[in-house]
Amino acid sequence: MLADYKILIVDDEADYREMFSLILEEKGYCIYLAACIAEAREIIKNHKIDMVVTDLIMKNETGIELLHWIKKYDAEIGVIIVTAYGTVETAVQAIQNGAYNYFIKSNDPGTLLLDIERFLQLKQLKLENSLLKNQTKEMSLLESNNADMQNILDICKRVAKSNISVLILGESGVGKEVIARYIHEKSERNTFPFVPVNCQEYSEGVLESELFGHEKGSFTGAIKQKIGKFEEASHGTLFLDEIADVSMNTQVKLLRVLEDKKIERVGGDKKMDVNIRLISATNKNIYEAVKSGILREDFLYRINGIVICVPPLRERPEDIESFIHFFVKKFEMELKKKIEYIDEETMNFLKNYHYPGNIRELKNIIERLIVLAEGSAIHFKNAKRYLQHTEEDAVSHSDENLRDAREQFEIEFIRSKIKDCKGNLSKAAAALDISKRQLNNKILEYNLREWIQSLKD
Repeated sequence: MLADYKILIVDDEADYREMFSLILEEKGYCIYLAACIAEAREIIKNHKIDMVVTDLIMKNETGIELLHWIKKYDAEIGVIIVTAYGTVETAVQAIQNGAYNYFIKSNDPGTLLLDIERFLQLKQLKLENSLLKNQTKEMSLLESNNADMQNILDICKRVAKSNISVLILGESGVGKEVIARYIHEKSERNTFPFVPVNCQEYSEGVLESELFGHEKGSFTGAIKQKIGKFEEASHGTLFLDEIADVSMNTQVKLLRVLEDKKIERVGGDKKMDVNIRLISATNKNIYEAVKSGILREDFLYRINGIVICVPPLRERPEDIESFIHFFVKKFEMELKKKIEYIDEETMNFLKNYHYPGNIRELKNIIERLIVLAEGSAIHFKNAKRYLQHTEEDAVSHSDENLRDAREQFEIEFIRSKIKDCKGNLSKAAAALDISKRQLNNKILEYNLREWIQSLKD
């Protein structure tokens, strides 16, 4: 959307400011005006400006001065110098100093528009490449030495070849969105958008507007038409995180969309075809959610074509060290701080800590350790207070959620026995000293069926 691009026009002559403003606003750009460098600086500081079109010669100051300041403040902002015939040489020098191009006032304004369009297209391409690199780096989190994770990735590759809906289950912080992106990247839809939505972040009405879009005037505050996430994800993948937190009313509407493959914007009466691949995720026990009436059974059966259960980090101890190195490299770059040494005591703590917050918690711990590190080394004696505080918080959190902890222990205990018995439920029931019927009830309650099937594949 052109309105998303912000262009600042700087000229001490009001006529030129207005002329350029009208030309660019007509094309749909968001325009800011400044009569001097001081005004321009304030606007740049307070708004995310994409491009500056500045006059070269102004009263007691020049566009070159502004150019130098911009390149120091934010080198990603494009600058076009506007000049008269007599100062073309100076404008060329400006390009050598970092300006994107120059525009001669007597020329056709169409050439200015073309330059702006080219620069913004280039900027968008750089942004997309940067996002792609970050996503590729994220994907390296899926390089696992854990047999369960390797099996999950094999399933993801097979699933990616179809359009079947996928439901990803797992605790908070295990990397459910990374798994969803992996499926998208391995699918034929990978040249189209991957659009994530955290359903927990929105109230019922706002979520519907976010998903389906809305028409101008459809409710108070709807000052313009909004394209929804279903439309944004056209021919690509829509990822609905925390799907079990969606209201029953919205579940009914989503169910209708998934069955009819048509959407209707809020306040609209026109039905539009949608072509998306749906991937959903939740950290809740979905069968308990159905029992307690917060998740519709028919909606669940629509979204759980394939169920993928992502194990918590504590069940993947063989991956922890590689994650540590991954996040150290990540934050070295982001924080511009080189870490050359982590002592053995710190590494032992990081390898043996149980991470109730999973990969997300490990990531946060590494970031804080690097921020707090003195020099290029992380020593346990310096990090001790923070690390012990982290462990105490985890214990405290467990105490507050004793029922959840007991349930989690039971799940892990049952899984370990079934795994030891190589998926043989009769043997596992005997090892657990319960009847096979009781074990089947537990498998249903804790949604372990897909996981057991993965042991046999």
